[in-house]
Amino acid sequence: MLFKKNIFFILLLLLTIHTQAQHKKNKIINISGVISNNGTPIPFCNIYAEGTIKGTTSNENGEYNLKIKHGDYTITAQSMGFKKESKKVHLDENIHLNFNLQEDALGLDQVVITATKTSLNRKEAPVLVTVTSNKILQNTQSNSLLEGLNFQPGLRTENNCQNCGYSQIRINGLDGAYSQILINSRPVFSSLNGVYGLEQIPTNMIKQIEVTRGGGSAIFGANAIAGTINIITNNPVENSFEINSKFNLINFKSPESLLTFNSSNVSEDTKKGITFYGMYRNRKEFDYNNDGFSEITKLNNINFGFKSFYEFSEYKKLFAEFVAINEFRRGGDQLNKPPHQALIAEEIKNDILSGGITYDYFSKNYKNKFSIYANAINTVANNYYGTNQDPNGYGITKDFTAIAGVQHTAKLKEKSETGITLTSGIETNYNIITEDRKNALISYFQQKVGTIGIFSQVDWKIRDNFKILAGMRGEYFKSNRSKKTLFIVNPRINFLYNLNKAWSMRAGYSKGFRAPQFFSEDVHSEIITGEIRNVQLAANLKEETSHSFISSLEYSHQHEGHQFLINIEGFYTKIDNPFIYENRGVGPNNLLIKEKINGSQATVKGINLEVRYSPVNNLSFQFGGTIQNGLYKETYSPEDGITTNKILRSPQAYANAFINYAPKKWDFNLSGIYTGPMYTTHLAGFVKQTSLVKTPNTFDIGLNMGYKFNLNTNQELKITTGIKNIFNNYQNDFDKGVNRDPTYIYGPTQPKTFLINLKYSTK
Repeated sequence: MLFKKNIFFILLLLLTIHTQAQHKKNKIINISGVISNNGTPIPFCNIYAEGTIKGTTSNENGEYNLKIKHGDYTITAQSMGFKKESKKVHLDENIHLNFNLQEDALGLDQVVITATKTSLNRKEAPVLVTVTSNKILQNTQSNSLLEGLNFQPGLRTENNCQNCGYSQIRINGLDGAYSQILINSRPVFSSLNGVYGLEQIPTNMIKQIEVTRGGGSAIFGANAIAGTINIITNNPVENSFEINSKFNLINFKSPESLLTFNSSNVSEDTKKGITFYGMYRNRKEFDYNNDGFSEITKLNNINFGFKSFYEFSEYKKLFAEFVAINEFRRGGDQLNKPPHQALIAEEIKNDILSGGITYDYFSKNYKNKFSIYANAINTVANNYYGTNQDPNGYGITKDFTAIAGVQHTAKLKEKSETGITLTSGIETNYNIITEDRKNALISYFQQKVGTIGIFSQVDWKIRDNFKILAGMRGEYFKSNRSKKTLFIVNPRINFLYNLNKAWSMRAGYSKGFRAPQFFSEDVHSEIITGEIRNVQLAANLKEETSHSFISSLEYSHQHEGHQFLINIEGFYTKIDNPFIYENRGVGPNNLLIKEKINGSQATVKGINLEVRYSPVNNLSFQFGGTIQNGLYKETYSPEDGITTNKILRSPQAYANAFINYAPKKWDFNLSGIYTGPMYTTHLAGFVKQTSLVKTPNTFDIGLNMGYKFNLNTNQELKITTGIKNIFNNYQNDFDKGVNRDPTYIYGPTQPKTFLINLKYSTK
């Protein structure tokens, strides 16, 4: 009997201990404190437990409360313009945890996503990621992504057509088709959006722009040969509202007006939030040489979107986003008449709908993360490409892209100085392009492309100062325009070695490919010297393959208010069977034809230099420069009468610089963009003979200043005025008249422009 009582007592004791342990394990701990900068509270600062989805924001007085389960965590406080601060804690009881953040004028401690598709301090990323913050976009008075991309080393934007305003971004000397543009890490930026989309994305929706030059991570697509541009949109992290009215006067002649707004709302428990943004833009056409034909297109754009999240629990979170764009653009002559009554007209009415949803699930120990996502974008472009009052120039182009995928991230063998993060997944991408023209001589066009990508990547921290990022991506490609299917395997590997806290070395190799297919810039009809020219694929067109090597050496130093960074990066890319275009004269139905063929091996090599310096918190300097050379192994003929081995429109030197000085309520900004000489074609029409032209040096210097009025404790009004391209260093040898070559355009995208902005914001 006594034995039975002892057994019962022991069982009861064990049950009590287990219950207490379980209770302790499930116990909710409250972390509270104040976020400040040398005694001044920092409102709306993000505070979160790393590796989890638990987070909150500080209130107007810098105070915060974060509830989380018992355990060991790294609690991080981060706010734009300040250095991130993290503290490791063991949570048994409620604690008071304060943070004193220091200003970060250069963003040396910025968190980036593009390196590994997870949040990571840029210093810890094996892939070099450079960032353009929203602050720089505002200070340079950039209206759209097109303007904002100019302030990074290795990047250069350009306008390629006076009629339609087609623009593109070049990375390390390669044209836009070799770069992958992502929105929130998703490749929903279709090829048709790549033709006009750089002007369709307003800067007020952008949190930051992350750029990796070279192939980078295996997680992203194989066509990221020149690099990846990841547009991170604003997150709902605080209750705020902002409205901005802008007015530009191009060459003191053509007006442009913009109205943008941002509104963000987050619940008191921070479990749900939504941010809205919108833009209305109206630009009158601009004719620089007074010949009656546009150099800058007429543009009307309405953009509206939102981004939201809902936290089901501390392990489950749902994100949703949506964008709607309505755009009208028109170039040529007699823009007040219907396009078929003009001598030359290119008119495009774009209606774009885009949306996406992501569901994140964490295991209870936060060692595993599963993401399921789906995104789609649909573009309908009613257009007119025609000359000499052609009534058959009307048509409609449609582009639909859908992406869906599953990704798993696992943290393995995680210790204080070592650790392995394994990321694997599968992603499918479907794209359909159709074009139907009124002209009976031009056949209905349809292309369906399906790809399936399987990837796996390991981020291995071998030692505290040495990391390897290695991965493999296999892509299966199928198109209705090709009889054969492709399966291409693309390996990528990157190394990071920190010599000490100041010096870092990186090196990487990546393989990429582009499939033999039509892209939207091929479908887009080209009006050259008054005649429409179409593209056809060569019968034996093969896929492109590329091999890219990149290495860099970075020195960064920060002490109190003083910050300095210098990065030297070398790059080399070899492309086998590169796609090139050659003129084929008159084809069937008397239409001019360009043919896409495989050229000889191409190589691009060069050096990027980035320098950032901030001697005090309210003064910063940045410089980015590139020296490069791009050649084909053999010559080719881009146009009749021209033979060259050069990669066209690729200058050997280009650079950008930016200075910001912000004493108290003032804000002074000086920016500069330099483009060195490059070779481009100039087609016969206005000029007697087609030729290869070496363009001159161009400089684009801008200056603006702003002043803030504090209306009360949480409301602010800022007035900014200035001039872009102060010295009017604009192209002065445009062709004239109906027989002009509209693709003969180079240099700054606009002449001297006066600007004035009024921005009202509240938090």
